Amino acid sequence: MSGPRIAQDATGRSSSALPSGEPGMGARRAPSAAAVPFPLTVLAVEDLGPRLRRITLGGVSLLRFATDDGATWDLRVKVLVPSPGHTLPPADVFAPKGWRQAWLGLPENARGHLRSYTVREARLEEAYPEIDIDFVLHPHGPQGPAAQWARTAAPGDQALVLGPATRPGSPEQAGVEFAPGAARHVLLAGDETALPAIAGILRDLPAGATAQAIIEVPDGHLVRGMPTGADAAIEWLVRGTAPHGERLTEAVRRAVPAPLRSPGPAVLNRALAAEPLDIGPERELLWDTPQYRRLFSAGEPDGHGMPGDAVYVWIAGESTMVTALRRYLVRDCGLDRGQVAFMGYWKHGVAQH
Repeated sequence: MSGPRIAQDATGRSSSALPSGEPGMGARRAPSAAAVPFPLTVLAVEDLGPRLRRITLGGVSLLRFATDDGATWDLRVKVLVPSPGHTLPPADVFAPKGWRQAWLGLPENARGHLRSYTVREARLEEAYPEIDIDFVLHPHGPQGPAAQWARTAAPGDQALVLGPATRPGSPEQAGVEFAPGAARHVLLAGDETALPAIAGILRDLPAGATAQAIIEVPDGHLVRGMPTGADAAIEWLVRGTAPHGERLTEAVRRAVPAPLRSPGPAVLNRALAAEPLDIGPERELLWDTPQYRRLFSAGEPDGHGMPGDAVYVWIAGESTMVTALRRYLVRDCGLDRGQVAFMGYWKHGVAQH
């Protein structure tokens, strides 16, 4: 099925070739599983259309918030939403031990709800630093607890975010999965929940990088400009009445370079030898990235000597869709797992924490 497509050429294009000897997108830092609480205040609320609300959060605690030299890429944080009739737990509850254990130790009816979101923008050099988080709303459907909170949030409301903190001498950056290594071209794909992350990656890509972004959205209200200094082509797919992910899946298959669509036996044998594809603890949501595998598969190599001009694929969104695309790219096309990041941000019928 072919659906409506809106093509967008990003501005600020530059040469598609990187300087000799330079890494493709820059070496990404290793992840850290640690997260700390940041007590914040809602500073501003901005509607970017009927389906997207940007909430600006600020506080002196953000002076310790960690970025990658100012870049946030696809940086994830946890937003704690209070339970109805309850206030947020104090931040110091999370200090003595790991945040998840501390959260689970709170009374169930008062602990609130944790949801993952992408930091859309971080302005940490100000005297009162702040971050932006974009919330996708569902005007005509059921609202999750975070969307419900975002719909009524107002300046002055208190918020609690769990995210990475700076650590003296540490090269680690928590919450970032985008790790193209030496690749000189990236393929980004996702549904509306991946929109803030894709926008952040495009913003932070260096001049000289090349990228293709494919984004499926429910309607044209979410289509917007994506500033970038990279040589980027952006394709918007309006879902309309089509099943979720159908048009994105078709577009990603078309975007795969022709040689990868018909790999030889050696490539396919290598892909099959990498089974099982599932690693780490059992989880409802697919999460398969080089950083995540390092946490749960000690000694597993990140790649198999892929050339510096190889494609790097970053895909996020509804988990069933992401799983099908991973199966196609890794098993059918033989794409090296060290060159891909697949993230199920959510799954139909499953609450995500």
